[in-house]
Amino acid sequence: MSASWIPVRTGDGSFTLAHPVHGEACHSRAGAWEESRLRYASACRLAERAQSASVLRLLDIGTGLGLNLAAAIESLRRVRSTRCRLEIVTLELDRSVIEAAFALLERERAALTPELAENWSSALALLREALHNPAGRAEGNASLGFELALELRLGDARTTLPRPGAGAFDAVFLDAFSPRVEPELWEPAFLAQIAACMAPGSLLSTYSAALAVRTGLAAAGLRVGLGARVGTKSSGTLASPDLALEPLPPRLERRIARRVAALGGNPPQAGISSVGMH
Repeated sequence: MSASWIPVRTGDGSFTLAHPVHGEACHSRAGAWEESRLRYASACRLAERAQSASVLRLLDIGTGLGLNLAAAIESLRRVRSTRCRLEIVTLELDRSVIEAAFALLERERAALTPELAENWSSALALLREALHNPAGRAEGNASLGFELALELRLGDARTTLPRPGAGAFDAVFLDAFSPRVEPELWEPAFLAQIAACMAPGSLLSTYSAALAVRTGLAAAGLRVGLGARVGTKSSGTLASPDLALEPLPPRLERRIARRVAALGGNPPQAGISSVGMH
């Protein structure tokens, strides 16, 4: 395993990696696999959408160990006889974290549940193929039970993020390191770039519940609501161009609306969020 990244066993028995310099882990220490499944794949309703869609496009910001990708794969595997094709663009600054994940899985496979081992293996096989492909591309095989195409883009996400018009995304996993560590990936300008890549009816999920992040998403024209809880952490954040979301507390909505107005923007017509789930 790379000497840089530090393996951490999390509360649900799965593993994550901690950065050697700032010490932040790539996933919740309460449960890395639980977070990937609940906060990202489930929150973005991938399994539900795969029952009727012919294509789902996923933007994964912060490849990390590939656990969020594994959760996306697991979601579609649970949909029997799906004809949905999953197309993923995944962004990562540091390829060494992916390489460390290869070694971590090899070393700890026996300690994992069969479900996690199978889906994580599938995700890492795709990432390995993409790393060895000059175009950064990989294709899923028949063992997945559905078609999958992955594109890995290495480098600063501000420059590797797909441009509007390149194909809108149905789901966005925003899983960069915290605003304290990677503030550039939480700035209003970058969040607006992400919003411009989202299709009607799409969902963005992130672990961050920071006021500044929620304000930036709202200023980009997205509805903002409560995301899933993982472990003892408060709810993350969901955002959508047009779907109704579980609402934020009214006082918090008012604070965000004032901040958006101060930035010269306008919250979505239906408010920061809309009561009830779509």
